[in-house]
Amino acid sequence: MKNPFEFGHELGLGSLVDRQKELAVIEQTLRDGNKLFLIGPRRFGKTSILKTAADRLCAKSAIILRLDAESYPTIEMLVAAIVSESAKALKGGVKRAGEQIQHMFSTLRPELDYSVQNDEWSVKLRVGEARLASPALIVDALNGLEKLANAQPQSRPVGLIIDEFQRIIEIGGRTVEGQIRSAIQRHSRVGYVFAGSKTRMLRDMVMDGSRPFYRLGANLFLGPIPREDFSQFLHEGFARAGFSVEAAAIKHILDVSEDVPYNVQWLANHCWTGLCEDGGPGVVSLTSSLVDESLSILVRQQDPFYAGIWNRLTAIQQRTLIAVVTESGANLLSLRVLNTVGKGAGSVRKALTGMMDMTILREERVGKRTVYRFEDPFFDRWMKMAIL
Repeated sequence: MKNPFEFGHELGLGSLVDRQKELAVIEQTLRDGNKLFLIGPRRFGKTSILKTAADRLCAKSAIILRLDAESYPTIEMLVAAIVSESAKALKGGVKRAGEQIQHMFSTLRPELDYSVQNDEWSVKLRVGEARLASPALIVDALNGLEKLANAQPQSRPVGLIIDEFQRIIEIGGRTVEGQIRSAIQRHSRVGYVFAGSKTRMLRDMVMDGSRPFYRLGANLFLGPIPREDFSQFLHEGFARAGFSVEAAAIKHILDVSEDVPYNVQWLANHCWTGLCEDGGPGVVSLTSSLVDESLSILVRQQDPFYAGIWNRLTAIQQRTLIAVVTESGANLLSLRVLNTVGKGAGSVRKALTGMMDMTILREERVGKRTVYRFEDPFFDRWMKMAIL
């Protein structure tokens, strides 16, 4: 039997746990030509949710472009991808699609080439060198996408999903925020979903009244999957293979994975493999001790990766990260912790910010406190095994 617990790639609808509410909001936004900011930490399944929503709509003849901004080192490359994906979505033959794209994106003066062998378009923008370096380039692309949408029947929605959207701002600077807003606030046919995992940066972007994206659209914050739903999913996955399962073992998987969906699936995958190797269904059971054994094996296998991250940190970052582990991420600016780290509050705060930029840590509000969590909870376990 195939291992039922998948990780490390985009999951489809059959592999998603819960998330029906999020899917409904995303699909409605794209169908209605509205705007949505989806904000959630890495490893929470954001990309799989976006893929599933796009697949559902495309199956109903919608035109949905889904791009990851981190895949494009420059705005020019991202814009070329928007144009080429638009051409790919159009019907009516290669020649007709090329003519439509050149008309709708005329400001960009795209030069298109279609590869029959690879069934894909390549695009070269022919605007001047100064224009290629300008953040306004993406505004031209978004305006062209609205023209494309207006040329479609009203029954055919057009949407743009940009994952890791904050990367555009990092490349283009703050001015690109205002330029994008000025363009899409006039658009009524294209639905936009801008998603990102740098939660602190995205929150500031959409919740600060002085920033252009404030109240531009709805905000959806992606949290953990409800434990009851995740517990049922895990139990059923093991039970279908004939394994008996202790309830405490399921809870232990969720606890040590800190409810992070990617890590839950990753650990469950290792547990399932371990059960098969130890004798299979009817011979062994999923217990808390087997979960711990599987986690130790998993973490040891990742030793070169985690050691590489650790060795790239500065001395102050390493001492601060040790404090995150020993203090469970809380009260890191207290006098006691600062004395342990051996640095002032400013230095510790800078170290924490640097590690958030490196996507090692993330901020989380727990009541009135700020708590720092590992983006990958198993890095915490590696530190307890290898460093502390």
